[in-house]
Formats: sequence, C-alpha cells, structure tokens
Amino acid sequence: MMQDDKKHELLISAIDYLKVQYAMGQSPCLALVISRHYRLLAESSAESSNKTDYVNQASSWFGCYLKKAKPPTEAEIQIYSGVYGT
Repeated sequence: MMQDDKKHELLISAIDYLKVQYAMGQSPCLALVISRHYRLLAESSAESSNKTDYVNQASSWFGCYLKKAKPPTEAEIQIYSGVYGT
C-alpha cells in the first residue's frame, strides 16, 4: 500500500507543478498531460468520491486541451466522447 501512497503523492505533486507551468503559458500539451495524470489518479483511486473528482478534473483539463489545440479531428472527438462520456 505504501507504493500506492507514494504514487498518489507523486502524481498530485506533478499535477500541482504542471498547473503552475500551464498558468504561465497555457500550452495545450500541458493541459493534456494534466488530464492524463488525473485519469491515472482516477484509475488508482479506491474511494468513489475521489475517483469522481479525478474523472471530472481529467475531463475539464482535456476540454482545456481541446480549446487550446488545433481544431479536433472527427476521430479525436469520438475518442473524447468515448473516454469522458460526453
């Protein structure tokens, strides 16, 4: 269980750092990485309330990525719909 706690702490620290970096430049790539990190937290979270929050954060950051990136292709829209259920 200690490994899971360390993984969780590292992901939270990485997300916090990436959010600061995103605030300075708003790179769509950073938004995508933040989204992925939240998705990893959701996948490893046992508590449903945390899992829901992490999924919502992942979805929100993926939305930031889509807004800042080039216009999405039809395939990307389908992937987004499938992953986040929108």
